[in-house]
This record gives sequence, structure tokens and C-alpha cells, in this order.
Amino acid sequence: MAEAKEFFSAAKHALEEVKNTQREAVYEAAKMMGDCMLENGLVQLFGLGHGLAFSMELGYRAGGLMPFHQIKMEDLLLRGVVSPEEANQPDFNDRTDLADKLWNMYNIDDHDMFILISNPANNGVIVEFAKKIKEKGRKLIVVTSKAEAEASVSRHPSGKKLTDYADLILDNCAPSPDMVVTLENGQKINQVSTVTGNVIAQMLCAETYRYLTGLGHDCPVLLSANVKGADVHNREISDVYLGRWNS
Repeated sequence: MAEAKEFFSAAKHALEEVKNTQREAVYEAAKMMGDCMLENGLVQLFGLGHGLAFSMELGYRAGGLMPFHQIKMEDLLLRGVVSPEEANQPDFNDRTDLADKLWNMYNIDDHDMFILISNPANNGVIVEFAKKIKEKGRKLIVVTSKAEAEASVSRHPSGKKLTDYADLILDNCAPSPDMVVTLENGQKINQVSTVTGNVIAQMLCAETYRYLTGLGHDCPVLLSANVKGADVHNREISDVYLGRWNS
């Protein structure tokens, strides 16, 4: 019988793997992010599926850094770029033509860099978006499960995957497939990629803060709305990116 402690043990093991294998990559990623912020750039976040949780972990969150913007597939529907019928099609995430539509929908600056998040790293739209990023000469960090990315089959016409365009890859150390608890009948359940991914996101935030303060710079840290004066403080640091972080 599956037990909560079995999942906890598996998640703890995956987190130890992240700590032991991704430390240098996190340091390197934080430096890239800090350098971007020093040039008044935003870190553009784009996650597909459950990769969206990683974007939400960093995007405009109390106790986090300000210079992030979330790219969301649902914005295509909310802004009338695609119809509900299109958005409900099973191949929606594999439409390569949506990459241009996403890019043009937001106010992306020349100083911005990107973090793209996908476990299989194979969907057409995110691979095409990564291709576009590199064609424009921007920095790209990819957060994925290396095991799952290697096992997946590309859904992009080129046969390439998200990892083929990365300047730096962060491995969330999830297995392929991302299921870690085995039932008595042999079926597997429970995933760890969201757990490890969100921890990586917070590690990046902490290391970027350390990097910036180590250079003698103040960090634009967001305050909780429950803190007195938070609205004024948050507005001051977000107005620098007005029309970009909330584009």
C-alpha cells in the first residue's frame, strides 16, 4: 500500500540529487539572471503544463525579486489571439505558429533573458519559442528533467528539443516517467518534478540576491501585501518595469 512517507522519502531523495548535482548550474544561472537585472532586463518565464508552477513560484511573489515576467499560453485565449475552439485542440501546445504570436503579444525588451520550463522539452510551441530566442541572440536557461527530455520524442518539425537551444540546463532530477511510488499492482503514482522545480526556483532567487548584494547593489524585493507600506514599496520597484512585467 502506498504511504505518504514513501513519497516523502522519494521527494527527499530527488531534492538531495538536486543539491548534489545542480549547485554549480544554479550559481551560473543566478549570475546570468543578476547580470540581466543589472542591465534593467527582465527574466522572462515560460512554462508549459506543470512547468507553469515554476513561473508562478518566481513571478511577482512576496519575498521574491521584482524583475520577472510570466509568459502564458492562456493569454493567447484571454486576449483573443486564438479562439476557444483552437485552445481546446489536443495539438495546441505543438503549434509552432503560436511562438511568434506569444512573442508579439508582450513587451519584450532587448535586455531580457529567458527561462523555459518543460519536463519532456519536446512540444512544438516551446521549442519554436526557444529557437526564436536564440535567433535574437538572447540568453536561455532551460529547466527540465534530463531523464524525461532524453526519453521524449520531439514534436517540432525540426526534430529538435528545448535542450538543443539552451545556454544552461537545470535538471530537476525527476525520473522518466515522473512517478516515484509503486502500488501493489505495479502501477506508479506521485510526481516530484514540481517539488524539485519549485525548490530550484527559490534557490535561484536566493543566489541571485546573494550575487547582486555581493556586488553592492540593492535588490528589488517584493513585500507581502499584509505588510504596512508594501503597496507603496512594491509600486516603486515595479514602476521601473511598467508595461513590461505586467505586459
